[in-house]
Amino acid sequence: MTQMTRGVALTLASLMASTAIVAPALAQETVELEQILIEGLTEEADGPVEGYAAGQSASATGSDIALVKTPVTVNVIGQDQIEDQGATSVAEALRYTAGVSAEYRGTSNLSDEIQLRGFGDRTFVPKFLDGLSFGQGIHAQLDPFYLERIEVVKGPNSVAYGQVTPGGLIAMSSKKPTEDQGNRVELAVGSDEYVRFSGDFQGDLDDEGRLKYRFVGSAWQKNLQGDFDQNRFFIAPSLEWQVSEATTLTLSALYQNEPDAGNRGFMPYYGIVKPTEDGILLDDDFQSYAPDYDSVERETKSLGYELTHEFANGWTLDHSLRYTELEISQTQVGMWDPVDYGTDDSDFYLYRFLSEDSAQTLAGDVQVSGQVQTGGLTHELTFGMDYLKNEVDSSYARSATDTYIFSVVDMNYPDAADIAAMTLDGYSYTSTSDLTQTGLFAQDRITFGDWAVLLGGRYDWTETVATRNGVHTGTYEDEAFTGRAAVSYTTAFGLVPYLSYSTSFEPVTSLDDSGEATFEPTTGEQWEVGAKWQSSDGRFLVSAAYFDITKKNITESDPVTSETVQIGEIRSKGFEIEARGELTDRLSVIGSYFNTDATYETGDDKGNTFYAVPTEQAALWVKYAVNDAFDVSLGARYTGSSYANSANTLSVPSYTLFDAGFGVDLGALWPSAEGVNAKLSIQNLTDERYVASCVRSYCWLGEGRNLQASVSYEW
Repeated sequence: MTQMTRGVALTLASLMASTAIVAPALAQETVELEQILIEGLTEEADGPVEGYAAGQSASATGSDIALVKTPVTVNVIGQDQIEDQGATSVAEALRYTAGVSAEYRGTSNLSDEIQLRGFGDRTFVPKFLDGLSFGQGIHAQLDPFYLERIEVVKGPNSVAYGQVTPGGLIAMSSKKPTEDQGNRVELAVGSDEYVRFSGDFQGDLDDEGRLKYRFVGSAWQKNLQGDFDQNRFFIAPSLEWQVSEATTLTLSALYQNEPDAGNRGFMPYYGIVKPTEDGILLDDDFQSYAPDYDSVERETKSLGYELTHEFANGWTLDHSLRYTELEISQTQVGMWDPVDYGTDDSDFYLYRFLSEDSAQTLAGDVQVSGQVQTGGLTHELTFGMDYLKNEVDSSYARSATDTYIFSVVDMNYPDAADIAAMTLDGYSYTSTSDLTQTGLFAQDRITFGDWAVLLGGRYDWTETVATRNGVHTGTYEDEAFTGRAAVSYTTAFGLVPYLSYSTSFEPVTSLDDSGEATFEPTTGEQWEVGAKWQSSDGRFLVSAAYFDITKKNITESDPVTSETVQIGEIRSKGFEIEARGELTDRLSVIGSYFNTDATYETGDDKGNTFYAVPTEQAALWVKYAVNDAFDVSLGARYTGSSYANSANTLSVPSYTLFDAGFGVDLGALWPSAEGVNAKLSIQNLTDERYVASCVRSYCWLGEGRNLQASVSYEW
């Protein structure tokens, strides 16, 4: 640790430790928390969202701020939108969000691999659950019925989260006990033999209401395109204990089991995007070369707690800790096109592989926050520390890649004997990646009149110890300072323009050609100028932003030598706008548009566009309540064309999809049916055949028309 590093660390640590000491002394100067006076708004930053427009968020800054006054682009999706649109995954819930590429693998829906703001080359953004890292380094997926809200935080945000990608991150909030004492059960059926039963129960365990519980669970199964089964079962109990008037402790657990977790196959460019040399386009239901053999299993376990204590002077201590175990295994027969990416030949090699991965994650944080008045300035201060320990154990084995030739002309699927002949001795390894990250951060939101300035800084230490086939291959130690600065102004008519700058970093854990850990950390920086406006009742929100993000020290695998090299910089700059909420008592809308110029700044592909992500998107969802009993919704999603490779020689065409929804409140028709609601959602209404994306010669078809009908009862 350098002298400067040690000095920064000690300074931040001293600020954190001194908070509890100086807070009482500042009690006379402490002011009440800023009240955001939005009519009818009682929303908490991680709580339920009424309708389509959220009012509060803490995901971008770590502190509870009105969303309209947050100088960062944050898109919030609540349960009302998830249910109206029939989303069965986090990726599906983000379909109408600007700048999000969430279903790039189409029906290959094993995990929510999400790309933001035009960053391609499989740069997936990290996911966080209740503020702590979730699923890092492994294919993880949470059921959206378990979540209260899903937030998309755009741009670099290492100040609040540590090592993250420049495109942004996904912040998910789980369902926990609330003041609402209601219960709910739901039965849903749909196309492809979809059946689901879900329940959400909560209430008080004592007469004083100091001990609250919530139990969320769901079980469902579906037959995917290509004759794949997918099923899931999860339970998530939580308990909130009001220890005292000032202290609250919440315990939560999750168990999720997926004996058939989904499909993760890939199809050839020629045969999916364009016909092969023999003029063949594969059928929409073609999803696997060995559907009776391919399988994926996954199991997720989690246990954690959150502690909040409010001091007498208005300062607050927040602490959370969670341990997660995740295991996934996959057996599959895949295609191999090792030399001429994009060949239009109708024949290609198949190979068999087996992979098993497990991750054990311990994540925790502690922070203190409060307000101090200095003259005419109000300081909302936050000091904190977080810790992440993540160990991923992996094993992989595959057959030789030239043992079986598959023809899309003959459709000669391998039988059991052919698959057995693909012995798993072509290539194999076992590996362990043991990551430790510790971060210290401080933030000050300064308000004076209608102006607000946000200043934040963080220092991180990371260490990754890697082994391969039982041999230590490298220890990667990095440390970095990241920061954020923003200024905003609230006009008399509620418009809030802002300007912000933020940075991020990601340690590189790849070895160079000599087997040494010499690569510099990948860093990102963003300038963003934007504006937000929210109606006085808090039910309609508009946000618009222009962003310019640069990512430096990126690593790529050389397509000729297969060596890992750092090629320099990539850049994404563009514009996005989103409007969501209620225009009238009966009319609700979600509208978004996104356009970016995302290019390589250096290297052999300088000037070319990132591949596998579209550079233009637009979406519109309109919901109209015909009367108190019936509502109808219509939606349209446009996804622009994209490239399949960094050389920009292969492209994927644009597509437009239409969705629809219907809702009936049976209680409004018959008083005896109070609390009963029925919904019907239809995705891809016209059953459009489309290619979700391609990575070189590997492509994925999108999902065809899908219907889902549900009946729920609340009491």
